[in-house]
Amino acid sequence: MNEQSTSLIYAESKTNLGRWYALGCLIIFYAISMVDRFILSAVAQPVTQSLGLSNTQMGLLLGAGFAVLYSIAGIPVAYLIDKGNRTKVILVGVLLWSLMTAASAFTADFTTLIICRAGVAIGEAVLTPAAMSLIGDMFLRKDRALPTSLYMATGNVMATGAFLIGGAVYQYAGTQQLLPSMEPWRFTLLTVSLPGLVMVLLFALTIREPARVDSQPVDDNDRVSKNSLLPFLNSDKAMFIPFWVATGMISSLTLGVISWAPTLLIRLHELTASHASFVFGSVGLPTSVLGTLCLPWLASRLQRKGRADGIILILLISVAIPIPAIIIGLLSNQYWLLVTAFAICMMFLPSISVLTCLGMQMISPSRLRARTVAVNLLIINLFGYTVGPLLSGFLADRVFTGPTAIASALATMAAIIGPIAILGFLLARRNFGQMMSMQKD
Repeated sequence: MNEQSTSLIYAESKTNLGRWYALGCLIIFYAISMVDRFILSAVAQPVTQSLGLSNTQMGLLLGAGFAVLYSIAGIPVAYLIDKGNRTKVILVGVLLWSLMTAASAFTADFTTLIICRAGVAIGEAVLTPAAMSLIGDMFLRKDRALPTSLYMATGNVMATGAFLIGGAVYQYAGTQQLLPSMEPWRFTLLTVSLPGLVMVLLFALTIREPARVDSQPVDDNDRVSKNSLLPFLNSDKAMFIPFWVATGMISSLTLGVISWAPTLLIRLHELTASHASFVFGSVGLPTSVLGTLCLPWLASRLQRKGRADGIILILLISVAIPIPAIIIGLLSNQYWLLVTAFAICMMFLPSISVLTCLGMQMISPSRLRARTVAVNLLIINLFGYTVGPLLSGFLADRVFTGPTAIASALATMAAIIGPIAILGFLLARRNFGQMMSMQKD
């Protein structure tokens, strides 16, 4: 029996509440995944002391050890998403990361903990590619910007919210009487794993796989093969190559700025660590959420007015405005100029990941959508988590000196990366518009 006859066609009715309920479940899953992803950071100090970990080992657990596997695992996982039942793949992914988070509470050393973190990374690699594919089939093209923005904005909110939740659970864990013999950090990890397990049951009972909008009855001679992605990318390499070069470059600057922002406030303006984190969070959280919601909406508005390259135009704006702002803020000695620069950067730079994922969702056929999004996320995460903080730190150590070294390094990166990213998106613009025009809902 073909997929169309057994699936719900959410996109056919504007009043279908089922798609919004499904979106709500995806958003809750994303929120839970962010908590499970960052919870180890929230309890890093007691974990380090309890297991006798070195700073290098903990850094691996928190950074590249998670991000690299998360990025690489997304490609084969996305093949399963494009080929089969996406809701079932999501269920397996959520179940895996929730169980691995729970298992982390019982680890005895670095080896067992990093195995658990690997399971969390692989499980979470399922969610966003599957969500982008599902949203693409549950909503018509002209309506996709809002649900995509709401989903992606969850990541910006929970990147901060995860620490608040983790801190509250850890504080409670110190006074709880349910498992008094369990160390607070272990109780915390075990507790935050439970919502995912509950949501798995709810999702399995209430959500059905939506029909693929551009799908036809699939038989053995018409199935998507593992190599289908490469011909698609190769046929439009004039768009994908400059687009992803620009995406990777600007992602490295974005993570560089976010990683060093509190440190810059401390070194340049002598704030305390807590004050610096509060200042950056106060300006960064609301502006990043505002940008994540408004910029994709603006791109959608341009598209409705006949600009097939609307997403690229907003991407160009999202690079052109924050680049001079951050350079001025970093090189000036004015506190409020730097804070304003951070606000402008957080308004635009984090939204680039949303816009590029939305772009991949728009130009890709349904049976390739998850894989193109997964490749986009791989580039964002690998460039962002590995190149950004590492390159800025290297420049600060080897090229610049003094308390302004990090500021000079980031300003140099911005001056180089900004024009490259703008050029990349400009080169991709025409072909992107043509690909948009060719896709049919």
